Amino acid sequence: MNTAQTRLAVADLTATLATDFDVPALLHAVAEHACQCFDAVSAAVILLDKRADSSGIQIVAEASREDTVADPRLHISGPGLTSARDGAVAMITDIDQPDEGARWPDYRQRARAAGMRSMRAFPVKAMTEPLGSVVVHADEPWGNERPNDFGQILADLTAIALSMGTEHGRVSTTADTVAAVLDGTSVIATAVGILAEYFDLDLDAARARLRKLARAHQSTPTEQAAAIVDAQNTNPTDPGAVPALHIPDEPVAPPHIDR
Repeated sequence: MNTAQTRLAVADLTATLATDFDVPALLHAVAEHACQCFDAVSAAVILLDKRADSSGIQIVAEASREDTVADPRLHISGPGLTSARDGAVAMITDIDQPDEGARWPDYRQRARAAGMRSMRAFPVKAMTEPLGSVVVHADEPWGNERPNDFGQILADLTAIALSMGTEHGRVSTTADTVAAVLDGTSVIATAVGILAEYFDLDLDAARARLRKLARAHQSTPTEQAAAIVDAQNTNPTDPGAVPALHIPDEPVAPPHIDR
């Protein structure tokens, strides 16, 4: 792991916390930093969803290597789900080692089929209450070159962001902030469906296209999803007539996380 890179990542996130920042954008930055600094296949921020009609856990930010389609079920099952619920680190150092035990058999089978070798899930907690976890998957044994303290720092910064609120003045409660972030997952699901139908893609490919579109438009997946849903609502017969569904011809200037 590149120590300078991790220091820059922490500095970027802590500096952002001192501004009137956008919570979904910061969570996306956490996932991106985790994926890059751990040299991971994928990384995600997942949050417990206690709404009555929910599945109990949701991915609210995700990052992966370029041209890699990560199975979202890997983030919200097995160690990731255990860490989120228990508020403790959950890990697999090398999935091919027999001494790793027999926990999460279904997850292990799916992870092995996807080419994963190791993972860590770092708990996100507000005070003592579990909120979720930062989940990281690698395609090689974890090893000592991926220090756990950096992952926990990312999880702790995520908890701080959630506890500070979503609005100008940072007056929201942690519960309100989590609810607002979770609401964004519905927008993403709708946008993925629109992309799948318009481009005749399966859902995994549509999710990958959404991430590529977000990168290309210098936005978060939630922001890009909202633009795609708006395109569908304003032009239902041809949402693709709106630039939100397409990679721009010219690079878009990057925004700041703070507003």
